[in-house]
Amino acid sequence: MSHILDKIRLCLATYRRARAAVKRQFRPEAIIAIQNQKLGRLIRYSFESIKYYRELCENAGIDARQIQSARDLCKIPVLTREQFRARFWDFLPRELPACRLSRTSGSTGVPICILSDANSRMFNSAGVIRYRRSLGVGFAGRPILTPLKTAQEPSVKKAHWTFLQGIHKTYYVNPYVDSAENTDYAGGLLNGLKRPAVIGITPAVRTLAYKVRDGVFPAIKACAVLTTGESLAPDVRELLVSTFAAPVADIYACNEAGDVAWQCLEGAGYHINADNVIVEVLRNDEPAGEGEIGEVVITNLNRYAMPIIRYKNGDLAKLTSEFCPCGCRLPMIAEIAGRTGEDIFLPGGKVMPWNQLKSQMNHPQIRQFQLVQTVDGSLNVRYVPDGGADTSQMETLLLERYRKLLGPSVAIEVEAVEKIAPAASGKSKLVVSHYKPR
Repeated sequence: MSHILDKIRLCLATYRRARAAVKRQFRPEAIIAIQNQKLGRLIRYSFESIKYYRELCENAGIDARQIQSARDLCKIPVLTREQFRARFWDFLPRELPACRLSRTSGSTGVPICILSDANSRMFNSAGVIRYRRSLGVGFAGRPILTPLKTAQEPSVKKAHWTFLQGIHKTYYVNPYVDSAENTDYAGGLLNGLKRPAVIGITPAVRTLAYKVRDGVFPAIKACAVLTTGESLAPDVRELLVSTFAAPVADIYACNEAGDVAWQCLEGAGYHINADNVIVEVLRNDEPAGEGEIGEVVITNLNRYAMPIIRYKNGDLAKLTSEFCPCGCRLPMIAEIAGRTGEDIFLPGGKVMPWNQLKSQMNHPQIRQFQLVQTVDGSLNVRYVPDGGADTSQMETLLLERYRKLLGPSVAIEVEAVEKIAPAASGKSKLVVSHYKPR
């Protein structure tokens, strides 16, 4: 009984904070005030109670009183994934509260474990309620449809009510299973839902859209489509808008910091949940200039079970000082540009950036792709063509594009495949390199 009462109290506290967060997003002075208040409290706690930060401030001569705003965070060294993994136990307090364990997807290396307490889940869920509200997903009543991440998940997963991020019934469908049983189940489910919010990781939502477009699953109109887990490419956005007849918004989130930023219906960029997280973008560990792409560094302001301060999470992004036309005054990320480690090396040591590699795959009849550089340096271009596509013509075009980009020193093979399975996390790795230059 006490467990149920604790859940009810957590939900009610979350709803109150969500209401305050909605009001606050239009008042920049209130956003800055609560951010500074949370940051000061987090820094004092971490320097006093967390071994890693206690040693850090002693060795570097940092005084907690020096850190009063986001501008002061530069006095604290950046935390890398390798440092975090090596000293995992030193980020925990002596008395650990009740926590939930999650793992990062491992898309930039070995997965790491993250502990989240009720406090961090409460504030993160309040932020979720805020952005869902702005996207037309009200606080209560709207059904949610979530496509499952991989074919290994069950074809049939029981629907259930969720309460912490609003009051909704969530339904599940698996777009990766091709059996007649799954097709019949999905058909019955989708025909019975009235304008649900489609919420899931980008590869799964994209796969669901193709199932609907190809007539395998019945057509369904959504009230909104919310994607996360991968950057949302313009062609995928267009597919989702046309398939679900609904506005599409991308949510930028990571296990280390929760829901970091979100697109509104204006689509001008990503609103940072600045009352929950501080986002920096650095080049060579210095602030990137206006409009420059750099590495994302995050500070979660609410997690006390495992404080993560100035953590370099492997993402690339670009900030902007402009505000969104929607009137919201949360600070903005102009672009989520990708992840580190998605470049390839050419003979002689030259690096070919991920964005140039991916741009060659722009084609209206390519559903999905993956670029794999083998141990000998050659490049395997794997792609899933649209039904009825002229693969011979397409492969000639792709080979020509990559020959022009990479030059004659790299062997290139172009291969049409039926599907490219996602990783266990549900995410797809677009560029994979096994080549180690000498």
